[in-house]
Amino acid sequence: MNSNQQVSEALEQFSEWAMPWAYVRETLAAKGLTVQNTALVEEVWQEANSSTHWIQPSFETGVGVARAALKTRYSWLSEVAINNLVRGASYMWK
Repeated sequence: MNSNQQVSEALEQFSEWAMPWAYVRETLAAKGLTVQNTALVEEVWQEANSSTHWIQPSFETGVGVARAALKTRYSWLSEVAINNLVRGASYMWK
């Protein structure tokens, strides 16, 4: 399994959505992540949380902009990983 696949799978694993603030912390704690994978998780998380995506006229627009940016910049991310990233980031911007 390559590094991108490991990162995508780590981003998919979170299921404690009653505590969305724990998303990135739990993802970074995933077993088997290398230092490079951890750095990539942090990079993708920063992109998901970029203010350029979330400072929009409506919250729904922010979700769409963040999702599109992640799909473009990190085309290797799975849909589940992107959904989780956007979900976690949207909590941060509420």
